[in-house]
Amino acid sequence: MTTRTSRAPRKFSADDAERAVAKNGAPIHLRRAPGIRDPKTELEAAIQRFVDLYDFAPIAYVSFDRAGRIEEANLAATELLGEPRDLLIGRPFAFYVADLDSFLQHLLYCRNSQQQVETELRLKPRKGERMPAQLLSTPITSTTRNGALLYQTAIIDLTDRKRAEEASRAKEAELEAIINRTPFMLTRCSRDLRYRFVSRAYARMLGRTPEEIAGKPIVEIMGEEGLKTISPYIQKVLKGHTVEYEMEVSFRGAGAPCLHSVYTPDWDAKGNVIGWFASIADITRRKEAEAALQKSKELLERRVRERTHELRAANKELEDEIAWRKGLEGEILEISDREQQRLGQELHDGLCQHLTAVAFMARSVALRLKNHRVIEVNDIEKIAQLVNDAATDTRNFSRALHRVDVDSAGLVTALEDLVDREIWKIPCRLEIKPAFRIDDDAAASHLYRIAREAVINANKHAQAREIVVALGHSRKGIALSITDDGVGFPSELNNARGLGFHIMNYRARAIGGRLEIECPKRGGTRVACYLPDKALRAQKNEKAGTGLPAKIAKALTALI
Repeated sequence: MTTRTSRAPRKFSADDAERAVAKNGAPIHLRRAPGIRDPKTELEAAIQRFVDLYDFAPIAYVSFDRAGRIEEANLAATELLGEPRDLLIGRPFAFYVADLDSFLQHLLYCRNSQQQVETELRLKPRKGERMPAQLLSTPITSTTRNGALLYQTAIIDLTDRKRAEEASRAKEAELEAIINRTPFMLTRCSRDLRYRFVSRAYARMLGRTPEEIAGKPIVEIMGEEGLKTISPYIQKVLKGHTVEYEMEVSFRGAGAPCLHSVYTPDWDAKGNVIGWFASIADITRRKEAEAALQKSKELLERRVRERTHELRAANKELEDEIAWRKGLEGEILEISDREQQRLGQELHDGLCQHLTAVAFMARSVALRLKNHRVIEVNDIEKIAQLVNDAATDTRNFSRALHRVDVDSAGLVTALEDLVDREIWKIPCRLEIKPAFRIDDDAAASHLYRIAREAVINANKHAQAREIVVALGHSRKGIALSITDDGVGFPSELNNARGLGFHIMNYRARAIGGRLEIECPKRGGTRVACYLPDKALRAQKNEKAGTGLPAKIAKALTALI
């Protein structure tokens, strides 16, 4: 219940109009002066006008006495309370009140005050639902009831207003819920730099409640440093401009979060800027994430550049490898033709000459026998010598062409046989350290072929006086070297990169070793293959990553 009292001007009522009428209803006759209208006619007209105004007023009116009994009611009151006038008159007004205590309190205020009394309560009309209403009671004196005190009361139906207030409260609650649940922080500030409103998110950022901030000066909450930071933007928004910024803003006792803020002017009805609205988002974590993302992006770009460089280098190596292999295939075909020519030439100059001589001498002996002539013993011995020489040449050619399978046990013997061959133009000798030992058959086979290829190359190109094949074993592994005292090779010609080098390098890498070719200071050429112990313990036939293709390896095996 809401009850208020206020002094108000007295209203004109039907009692005022009836004061000119006698108690028994007889009219009071007044003498009419010349030129003056009939008072009776004028009074009746005034009374009628008042009655019409009272009865047809849009607001419900009742008058009740000190006991709360209804003495008067207009048409709007009968419609509001759902009763005809004859039933309302004389009935206690409390009969239509749902909040009886509220009405009794209202009636008590009316008795004790000469001012207007206002009370909100709920009515219960005879028909329809209960309704909220406001009673506005003003004391009047009734001349028709011997000067009795009545309370002329206006009854205002508050149903629509209450519904509007309820809807407004619902909207406000909805708006407050939206404001409080949104991740954005909202504030409303006045031109005198005070907070008028702050959302719970904003207050939570500062470790306070909205009630603790609203109404406070901004400098008290932010501190002088924080206010100084945002002052340029406040000046712009107070000039009617919308402003936006991202920066670190310090708050007293709350650190300096990085904020994204948008200020919008707050205009009054006259178009004056009375403050501003602020929409604020804490982007500290986003900035940290952006920094981490930028760092990751830079790292990724660096790795992409590195990987691109590696891929380009690998692509260049692959292109070189492809070009080299194509060239190597051509070299293989070329050397195959040369070897065939060489073999043909050696067969023609050596074995064929011996066989021709044998055939000639045998024919000479045959003619002598046919003519019964004496045969010289020297001729027969000469024929035998030529046959033996032809057999030796044939055996050497066969050993040169036939692939010799060398295992670990027969490596030393094979090397001894290699240096002792009579086909070499340059004398060869073998040096083997007593501690030498090898147990890997594949490694032994490749070492023999490396030594054989180096000896062949030295005989062809070195123009040396001696070739030394050395084989030893140290703490790190096996070392094989073939050294000559010949002319060496010019580095600009890069002869070491020919077919012979690739064959030997392939075999060295096939067993996990490395090949080196150098010119010693004393002159000549030195070819060395180093085979670590760990390579011997690895898989025996492991292929090198850049080894020759199967077709080329097969061709090399057939040629060498």
